[in-house]
Amino acid sequence: MKSRILAILITILSATAFTSSKAENFRDSILNLITPQTDPLTKARYYCAIAKEDPNPDTVKYYANLSMEICGGDTLIRAEAYSYLGYIAYTEGAWEQSLQLYQHAYAIARLTSDSLLLAKIIFNTGCILESLNNIPEAMENFKQAISIFRKLKHTAWELWAYRQLCQVCTKSKMFYIAEKYCQEVMEVSRTTGDPYHKLISFISLAQMNSFKAETQQVDSIHRYLQRTLEACDSIQHIIDSTQCDNFDCMTLLNESYIEKFKAYTINSFYGRRFRRQAIDSAEKYILLADKWYHNTGDSVQLAMVDLCWAWLYYAKGDYNKALNASKNFKITNYTDKYIKEHLYNLLANTYYQLGQYKEAYQWQKKLNKFLNINTEEAKLAQVTERLLCNRLDEFDSAERMLKRENEALSSSVSNKQSQLLFAIIALCLSIFAIIVVCISVIRKRRVNKLLQINNLTLLQKQEEIIQQQGIITSQKEKVEQYNSMILQSIRYARHIQRMALPDAEEVKTLFPDYFLSYMPKDIVSGDFYYVTRCGDFRIVVIADCTGHGVPGGFLSMFGISAIKEILSRQNDNVMPGAVLDSMREFIKDAFSGDSETDETGDEMFSTADGMDMSVSAINLETREVRYAGAYHSAYIWSNGTISRLKGDRMPIGRHIKEDGPFTTIAQTLKAGDMLYMITDGIQGQMGGLSGTKFMTKRLLQFFSENASNPVADQKERFETIIHDWMQNTMQVDDMTLMGIRIN
Repeated sequence: MKSRILAILITILSATAFTSSKAENFRDSILNLITPQTDPLTKARYYCAIAKEDPNPDTVKYYANLSMEICGGDTLIRAEAYSYLGYIAYTEGAWEQSLQLYQHAYAIARLTSDSLLLAKIIFNTGCILESLNNIPEAMENFKQAISIFRKLKHTAWELWAYRQLCQVCTKSKMFYIAEKYCQEVMEVSRTTGDPYHKLISFISLAQMNSFKAETQQVDSIHRYLQRTLEACDSIQHIIDSTQCDNFDCMTLLNESYIEKFKAYTINSFYGRRFRRQAIDSAEKYILLADKWYHNTGDSVQLAMVDLCWAWLYYAKGDYNKALNASKNFKITNYTDKYIKEHLYNLLANTYYQLGQYKEAYQWQKKLNKFLNINTEEAKLAQVTERLLCNRLDEFDSAERMLKRENEALSSSVSNKQSQLLFAIIALCLSIFAIIVVCISVIRKRRVNKLLQINNLTLLQKQEEIIQQQGIITSQKEKVEQYNSMILQSIRYARHIQRMALPDAEEVKTLFPDYFLSYMPKDIVSGDFYYVTRCGDFRIVVIADCTGHGVPGGFLSMFGISAIKEILSRQNDNVMPGAVLDSMREFIKDAFSGDSETDETGDEMFSTADGMDMSVSAINLETREVRYAGAYHSAYIWSNGTISRLKGDRMPIGRHIKEDGPFTTIAQTLKAGDMLYMITDGIQGQMGGLSGTKFMTKRLLQFFSENASNPVADQKERFETIIHDWMQNTMQVDDMTLMGIRIN
């Protein structure tokens, strides 16, 4: 009871002190609570509260160490104190020291019952590992934190961890994985309906697309910029509609202003027609963000704002201002690598625009070294070639100037000779002519000597470039050879995979009136299908394994083998839900080595390995259909009406709900009804004029309009629709659709 009253008192003092931004008042208020009769453990809690709330690094270090000295064996206080010290080391740029402190905090926190503190320590450790460029371990920490936040139903922290995963993958240019995590953020925010959660999801989407715009080809840039602006507009709409003006909401709004600035600035570089309008819009939003962050004093975001101002000057063509802003930019240990990369890039481009090629070359070389690409000779060759082209232009200009001077001089001499012809004697004319000839010879010799030196320099540079091109050509040939060998292996893997799948005649024997559209994204597929017979029931299985291409192909072959084994053991009264239960146990046993336990003995796992699956058992004589789905649903068309056979929201594999059995749905159909089974690659396919997903709504419209047609016509019509939808858009996932007519 005493500890609870103490916690409430500290919370009240914290809110009172920091609302008025006076850390000293808060510290003094806490210290006034300490009397000579106060026991050491209570003092340690007071000191730990000061370390948590005080913004002064020295104060945090002092009271965190003091609380550990007097707390005795209280593991919770020691874990919190170590985490506060770790955070201070992180803000000072001492990332290795910060990592060690957080590792101490983690080891101690595992001995406590405070799962939220443990999850926060794991999350912050991931942030440090990201700063140390240890991306795989950072991602694992974020995933572990998400698992605990989800168990605790702490949605806000879960979303922040997903957002951090999305940023890590985006900056590492793992865009496909980043999109999956971004979709997770969107899905969680839609489930809760909380406006603040939606803000987090849309800022993640905006930041991912603005970064993709910086790294993509020109023909893709405008599409990603448009998505960035749409996500930022959604943030503005949520703020306006909910009238949310608290600190967290306004911070996310101003982050969206920075992303809008990036989008409009990049657009000004590539869209000449609306260049002035884009620059004005960019300046508008950076002014708003600048005002907010100067009021809050956020040093990290202020550094980003200062860099944005420098890029704005560059976009306007005021290169001297851009150079001054870049040179005055202060780099600290806490400066983000993303900001450093853009600062070096800006300095290289600004010096180049000002004609200071030597400085531009030095900054480009520094940027390449910072990005760890200093061994890529192609980068340096491009800069060298650019400088040589500028020097050649200078030499051509000098030669033209000398030619004009010679022509002017010759004209002047001719005029003077004409005038002197009638005024002076022939001797003076001869002497003058000799002098002119001598001067011309001397000048020509000087020019020829200078040209010889310059030509020799150019030849040396040309030889270096030719050598570099030879190295690049050799590397290209090796890459093409390796690529050819890999493609041959993958094509043979496709042959093996197709041999494992049922052929058309085998399917038609069981289902006389059916169609199958099987469209892998890559050469081998992560989708698979299987048909067989158990007593009076005819079984059809459609599955979507994690991933696609070679990883998905491996998992699909494993899935085909597993489903064959499971169905061979079924009795005549087969139940699809039981088949999925057996399949899940088979997968869990196969990947049992990929799990750990937390401090409470609960199993922690990754949902990355597994599959989504539909199983239908059909009795064509009685027209009874039994269905079960793992993250899959099937659809029935009957007399112009479409109904949904909804599967369970858990996959075949490890999941938080894995102890619950799968549900079997039974339904009797009529003659002429259609049963459709699909994988989610169809609904998720991007395309159309707006670059959106195909979605379930369009798929249901296809069923309604075509279900009464012959199955062969349905197959042809569906594949025409999906190819027209994709147009020039790349296929994003494997797609499978099977339709069965019940006769």
